[in-house]
Amino acid sequence: MKDNTTILTVITYGLLLGAVSVLLNDMREFDFNQFEKFQNWAKTANKSENWFTSKNAIEWSYYAISAGLFFWRGYLIYGFSYFLSILKEIEAGNYFSDKNIKYFNKIGNIFIWYTLNVLILRFLLALIGNATFDFFDELKSEFTFLIPVGLAFFILAEIFKRGKEVEEDNELTI
Repeated sequence: MKDNTTILTVITYGLLLGAVSVLLNDMREFDFNQFEKFQNWAKTANKSENWFTSKNAIEWSYYAISAGLFFWRGYLIYGFSYFLSILKEIEAGNYFSDKNIKYFNKIGNIFIWYTLNVLILRFLLALIGNATFDFFDELKSEFTFLIPVGLAFFILAEIFKRGKEVEEDNELTI
């Protein structure tokens, strides 16, 4: 079993490093000059003009929403890091530990929160950019598997919780 968990740990580290590198590359390619433009605009803006209807507000909103998308992608990567903790517990022989139950619940929460928040942010981004937003296309493209997988982790947490109860009952009967 130790060989399998070692292989899974190496694969998980590889996936995490790949995901972090993709996120960092996307952040590097993002136009952070918008923030500098916004700061310059804030110094020279006409204070009597309504800020919420200005072109700069739309650009700033785009910047803020994009930063939110980067945050949620980082949060999803953080959720994947819990797999390492689960593998560590399994390697130690603690299959039905409270930690594993907690980790499965956290992963499920992260997957579902990620999906909902990114859908909302993409909807807002489409509104700001006057682009079309098709809820079902967005759901099909990237998120089709994340909500069911998140729910599956909640089910795994319940299964492990029951397994822990059965394990404790068996220890008392021996």
